[in-house]
Amino acid sequence: MKPVIYRLCLLIFILSLTISCRRGGEEKEFVVGVSHSSINDSWRKAMMLDMQVKASDYPGMTLDVKDADEDNDTQIKQIRELIKKRVDLIIISANESEPITTAAVEAYRAGIPTIIIDRKIYSEEYTTFIGADNYEIGRAAGLFVNSLLKKEKTTIVEVWGREGSSSALDRHNGFSDALIHNNNVTVKTVYGRWHRDEAKVNIAALGSFENIDIVYAHNDPMALAAREAIMEVDPQAAERIKFIGIDALPGKGKGIEAVRDGYLTASFVYPTGGSTAIKVAWQILNGMPVSKHYALTSALIDKDNAGTIYLQTEQLADYQDQIEKQRNNLDKMFSEYRFLQNSVGLILLLLGIVILLALYVIHIFRKVQRKNHELKRTNIQVEQQREELAVANRKIEQATTRKLQFFTNVSHEIKTPLTLILGPLNKLSKELPPDSPIADDIHLIKKNADRLKRVVSQLLDFRKVESNKMNMRVTEIDLVVFIEDVKSYFETMAQSKQIQYTFQHDVSSVRLWVDTDKMEKILANLLSNAFKFTPDGGTITIRLQDHAGYVTLSVEDNGKGIQPQNLSAVFDQFFTGDNLTGTGIGLHLTHEFVSMHKGSIHVESEPGKRTVFFVELPKGKSHFDETCTFAPSVTELSSGVANLDTREMDEIVNRTYDYTILVVEDDPDINAYLQKELKSNFRILTAVNGVVAIDILAKENISLVISDVMMPEMNGYELCKQVKSNIAFSHIPVILLTALSDDKQRMYGIASGADEFIQKPFNIEELKLRIVRLLEERARLRNAFTQELQSPAISNLKIGKTESMDDLFMRKFIALIEESYPDSDFSIEKASDMLGLSRVHLYRKVKELTGVTPTDFLRNYRLKRAAALLREKGRNVNEVAYATGFSSPPYFSKCFKAAYNITPTEYQEKE
Repeated sequence: MKPVIYRLCLLIFILSLTISCRRGGEEKEFVVGVSHSSINDSWRKAMMLDMQVKASDYPGMTLDVKDADEDNDTQIKQIRELIKKRVDLIIISANESEPITTAAVEAYRAGIPTIIIDRKIYSEEYTTFIGADNYEIGRAAGLFVNSLLKKEKTTIVEVWGREGSSSALDRHNGFSDALIHNNNVTVKTVYGRWHRDEAKVNIAALGSFENIDIVYAHNDPMALAAREAIMEVDPQAAERIKFIGIDALPGKGKGIEAVRDGYLTASFVYPTGGSTAIKVAWQILNGMPVSKHYALTSALIDKDNAGTIYLQTEQLADYQDQIEKQRNNLDKMFSEYRFLQNSVGLILLLLGIVILLALYVIHIFRKVQRKNHELKRTNIQVEQQREELAVANRKIEQATTRKLQFFTNVSHEIKTPLTLILGPLNKLSKELPPDSPIADDIHLIKKNADRLKRVVSQLLDFRKVESNKMNMRVTEIDLVVFIEDVKSYFETMAQSKQIQYTFQHDVSSVRLWVDTDKMEKILANLLSNAFKFTPDGGTITIRLQDHAGYVTLSVEDNGKGIQPQNLSAVFDQFFTGDNLTGTGIGLHLTHEFVSMHKGSIHVESEPGKRTVFFVELPKGKSHFDETCTFAPSVTELSSGVANLDTREMDEIVNRTYDYTILVVEDDPDINAYLQKELKSNFRILTAVNGVVAIDILAKENISLVISDVMMPEMNGYELCKQVKSNIAFSHIPVILLTALSDDKQRMYGIASGADEFIQKPFNIEELKLRIVRLLEERARLRNAFTQELQSPAISNLKIGKTESMDDLFMRKFIALIEESYPDSDFSIEKASDMLGLSRVHLYRKVKELTGVTPTDFLRNYRLKRAAALLREKGRNVNEVAYATGFSSPPYFSKCFKAAYNITPTEYQEKE
């Protein structure tokens, strides 16, 4: 068996050697780096096409193309990347000569052949330069302009390319030198930076074009843009002015076609040199001698030769397409041939390997059989362990979920007593004199209550992050101002601990898209940690650095620091290191919030010396996905809320109102607190759950309901649904109070019909304002309805577009009145029976929705219809009285006079 295996191995080795030798004889591969300033404009696209077409003549050449998008720093970076890749040759088309010179020289000194194309650099350290003589092209344009001059005074507008570009400068100098002896010429300068849109905008900014005779642009797109801009404002001037460009590219909408069609007076051919660059590159790579400079020729394209040249270029383009198709077909056939050639060798090699493997399989088959029984036993043990691990994992997940739910429930439970702590504390803080001996104690209590509130919020945020329920609401802010605001939160602490607390930034303003709530928590958490571990007399420094595309925010302190072995775990959940205090979720939440902004955070620490947290955030908003909500950028200053006059608010919360509020709350302390705070403004009734509240609603005339959500027997959601679905009191507004912070809970409450949804702990003055505004809005709607009802003019009483329970009731009530008002025996008692409501509930309902009693509503409705009949003048007053349900004409006249301050007869004669 072994001699056979040895022979097969020898055969495989010979086959491999044969294939390797054949491949070794193939043509050498070259990688040519091409650094373009931009490939967005027509001329550079033509250059790139010339390069690609010419490169296809050399199968061993591959182009690595870089587009700097007209940015010097980007092009420098890309050239250095090509140097680092050790490409075989670099072709550079500089964006601006001076900035790119350093990188081009670096490539040359690194031993990489360097071809400079189009724009020169400020150095002779390159292999060769390829390009047309821009000075001569500019001079030719100037001489051509001289031939056009027919009057003594001529105004020429010169549209420049990029100011730092050598080609733009040469074209300007050549043009100026050609005109230097002509004192009758005035030249105005406009900058287009090679771009059509920028040139058009800047030409349009000239305003008047009456004195302009000639427009000379450094390329055809800017010349055509100038013509478009002038044509939009002054078509006659556009027809009169001569437009001259440079490039004369072939193709649709390019320079040659523009000259042929009369849009341009002339254009000068500026060859791209792309094919020449590739040809010279091939010569350099193969060790052939090349010249230091390759000058490309130019030519004038005017109306005399543009048509002929256009047809020739179209024919050439067609021939080129045909040649390219044939070349592609040949490449495809050659590729298939090489594939088949390689496949034969590969098949033979694989055949030998297969035979060898077959023999090897036979050799190890017996070993496999012996091991098979052992593996089966091992597999059974592994499966048992896997099942045990799966069960343990499920138990761990369940335990973790229960722990998180426990913390969430505890946080919700804490919110209720927090309401009772913060509410009276805020009131005490406002009412307490500054010189009170307990002012410091109140401040200390409030500070720690706010800290407890932040801890609860952190726990709830942690739960949302872990369950992927945390949403992003981003807006554009000034990050410098934002950081200064958050920094001010800790000024008092810094003073009390005598900490040197500073904010350093290298810019006065940085605009950034962030979720302000989460950004505030990121910085507040980092500062809170810094103050926690920095000793008295230490230093804490916030730094902001602006970079291209991102900003860096750092918080540095000289506290105890973090041990090296703990650095990798500081952002893990529940990690507290060597500290026995803290929840271990603050930095984890900070990390998650930074990640939600598509940023990064890391920490550096030298124990006992310094600790720095670095946060990097990207600029712009394209990195946010569709799940984010984008809010408009509004500041206190821009929105006019920097200095608010709160006198009206204070008057509202201190006024007494003739409303009855029902407070539904099972917690006796919250119930008593609400009753105490609200009784100075409203009449207060209380209930301990929804069942008791429904009974009170049926007996009392309630203006508004304030209800907790989590209650025994009937919770706040169920109470809200019953209120809004019962026609007897569906008009009553409902405000829900809850310790729940989940958005789904809030949405569920709104869907249940709640008019407001307020989270605990709440501000009692905010609650009062919301109550007053809700009831005042209802009163405003009632007044509008009453005014419309009491007007004698005909109009259809308007009901809301949405079919709420109140709208449905009013629609039925008005329909019943419309149907029955002519009947003098029809009364409100009959209406209550027909609507299925008691007379008391009907009275309350109609009074609340319309501002008048049902009896007044019926009488006003009859009077409104009577006024309409009187205007028709087809009946006398008595007939109108009987037709609208009045049993007595004198009583009708009395009611009409009382309502409209005019008798029916006078009204009929007036109309």
